[in-house]
Amino acid sequence: MAYFDLNAYLKALYSKDLYEQILNSFERPKELCVFLNALKCDDKSLEELFKKEGFAFLRLDEFCYKLAFEDKSRLTRLKDYNLGHFYLQNHSSYLAAKNLNARANERVLDLCAAPGGKSINLANFMSKLGVLSCVEVSKDRFFLLKENLKKYSVDNARCFNKDGKIIGKLCALSFDKILVDAPCSSFAKLGFKAQKSYKEIKSLSLLQKKLLHSALNALKIGGELVYSTCTFLKEENEEVIENALNSKFKLKMMPLNLDKAQSINAFSSNEDLANFARRIVSDELHQGFFIARLKKLG
Repeated sequence: MAYFDLNAYLKALYSKDLYEQILNSFERPKELCVFLNALKCDDKSLEELFKKEGFAFLRLDEFCYKLAFEDKSRLTRLKDYNLGHFYLQNHSSYLAAKNLNARANERVLDLCAAPGGKSINLANFMSKLGVLSCVEVSKDRFFLLKENLKKYSVDNARCFNKDGKIIGKLCALSFDKILVDAPCSSFAKLGFKAQKSYKEIKSLSLLQKKLLHSALNALKIGGELVYSTCTFLKEENEEVIENALNSKFKLKMMPLNLDKAQSINAFSSNEDLANFARRIVSDELHQGFFIARLKKLG
């Protein structure tokens, strides 16, 4: 079986400096992004805990703090972690959920929801007001999703063990906001540890296109959708969005707010896609990530 040559792909796609930065990032553990679960805890209590335990921290925004990777084992042994007062996730993942701009009293769908980190984000942004639907096709991961949402007091979530590809037919024009953090080759997360054949990548790309098409069917006119992956491949990123832009849907690319994350334009001949979708570049805090935000006009 011929495996995909990630090294050659990265060298051809990125500038020399970015290529070397990405390779170096594979060798170093990421700094921690600690997400405050405001459904069970407040910022003052969490910061007092950090100070009491001797953790140096930097607040990134209303919900997130940056801590050193070396603090991970001690953090996960804390009573507050087991009580669901905070959640550990990569900052790039958090930014994908944040850019959906989910608000209270909206109908929001997390289409590929397990293990539940982004669903926890969305419930916080919504203040548990409105309806959060969480879909997961894998039965094992579905039960993990339900356990995590219970631990973090995400009471407004409805969980469904369903194939995301059929949600568009089952729930046409039902949601104000949809997050599609699609299953992918995970090259940006796992680096050279991930090995995929060309056939597997082609299969993933087809799955991603079907999931996005299903999500767009489920999205209300005027609704917004975020598509994201943790991989570098155009086949799983830009080409998936290009396929949607050339479909029956009338779509508009929307700007992103990536805080201070280093990012570059998407690689596409479509000017709107190139300018509005972004590739987050791997660094000491961020995994490589692709994020695109779309508005459905018709």
